[in-house]
Amino acid sequence: MSFERTITSRGRKYRQIVESRWDSEKKQSRIHVIRHLGSVVEKDGREEVIAAESRFESIDMAYPAGNMALFWKTAESFHVKECLSDAIGEEKALAILLMVMNQLTGRKALTKMSGWIKRSPLHRLIPLDPEKMTKDYFLSALDAISIRNDGEEESRSMSIQHGLSETWKGIIGPERPRYFFYQDITRIRWNGQENEIAERGYGAQTGRPHIGFGILVSRDHYMPLAGYPVRGSSPDKVTVRETIDNLSGWKLKNIMLVWDRGFVSRANVDYALERKYHVLSGGPHTSSEVNDWISRYEDSEIEKRENIIEMPGERGIYFRDEVGTLFGHTCRIVIIMDPERRDRTRTERDLAIQRLESETSGKIISGLKASLSPVVRPARGRRGYEIDSSEEEKARRQDGRSLLFCTDISMSGKDMVKTYFQKDRVEKAFRYLKGDASLSPVRYQIPGRVEAYLSVVNFIAYEIMAAVMWKIDFHGMRISYEDLMDKLSRISEVVLVRKGKRIYRWTTVSQETQKLLKPFDVMSLQT
Repeated sequence: MSFERTITSRGRKYRQIVESRWDSEKKQSRIHVIRHLGSVVEKDGREEVIAAESRFESIDMAYPAGNMALFWKTAESFHVKECLSDAIGEEKALAILLMVMNQLTGRKALTKMSGWIKRSPLHRLIPLDPEKMTKDYFLSALDAISIRNDGEEESRSMSIQHGLSETWKGIIGPERPRYFFYQDITRIRWNGQENEIAERGYGAQTGRPHIGFGILVSRDHYMPLAGYPVRGSSPDKVTVRETIDNLSGWKLKNIMLVWDRGFVSRANVDYALERKYHVLSGGPHTSSEVNDWISRYEDSEIEKRENIIEMPGERGIYFRDEVGTLFGHTCRIVIIMDPERRDRTRTERDLAIQRLESETSGKIISGLKASLSPVVRPARGRRGYEIDSSEEEKARRQDGRSLLFCTDISMSGKDMVKTYFQKDRVEKAFRYLKGDASLSPVRYQIPGRVEAYLSVVNFIAYEIMAAVMWKIDFHGMRISYEDLMDKLSRISEVVLVRKGKRIYRWTTVSQETQKLLKPFDVMSLQT
């Protein structure tokens, strides 16, 4: 509830309308000024408020400024525009950078870019007239990245990526002697007809034309090394050779590829080792070899105090590692056991079996039997099924367990676990790109533009996000990426009109927030 108060400043009194708001961080109420009413004077023994003269004639517009300012300053500090200019020239580099800013702040259609730029701080920061920034202006920048001459296609995306990665290495510092590249692919819905790159295929978009977007990032700082489109009909396993061939072209050495289970096959492991790359991956449960390793030990052989590793969320997992053979190669094999997941899985299965034995509805019985396979199998008799005790015991031995393997046996089991689970950060960034940044759907119809959009625009969008996260870590800031974005979303730029001139002001930014933003130099963008 708002109320009036009188304050004294430099010997003069002023009247304000204020309200009390709860500060969740400081766990206390704080007073916020809603409006200054004017100065207070005494007249005939009574206080009288003299209204303050309005300094401005009108408010022309207001728009979000905080998030955009952070992304722009981060791109500046990592010399993104300069890297693009080296490949496609300064004007087209600016067009691509504007598309990146658009991608990071909600993605408007190219036909609406001019209006979006005028309703953002960008129109103060760019040297070109927003009216000239038509759809064709941005499409020509994509065409400059992926060029077709006399039927031959020339793409500059890999050289741009290489230039960007060399630049961030110069700022952040080189990786440790061993490179860890996390490979992941996300499937993106396609608005259009099937063509040479957009096909019906696998994953969450099964049955619809779609494409994939793969990315490789470094272990230490999660910065991007390579991004590439993937044909819709290509399952994840098929993309491995293309990735390795691209990395080979960069003549990088001492590389370990960190894969999700979907990339694993004996042929892919063979190919990686042939090209002098090591592999760290989860073992797919579809492999009988993997399942034999998972069920090899009793719980008591794994669940030991010296084998525990702390995980996020104040929980712990146990592991046991040894050297053995998997997929035809000598590997270090780690069996992981999550006690919470083990107990939950066993409880759910036991309750389901108990319910099955007392259920009378045929429809429910059918569903329970399907969910409990192969523990419950068809059999003659009144019930039509039986509990397979050997399968039940096998399932209990696998409850809450998973397997990791590494072709470099010099790597310790503990390092394998920590390194593998760091890939969650890459997956989190993918979720942001597909959600808040509106990566999906892809509306470009020409394959060259699709390649440029995914391999350059979204590659840079991911790089800027990773750079923000790196700065948070580097400066020891006690805030998450999501909370920082939330704080910045509350900062707007207001355009005020006075004597026919526009004056740009940011909404009040607390000293606490200004201190938080100091490593990013965001406040330098307010006028």
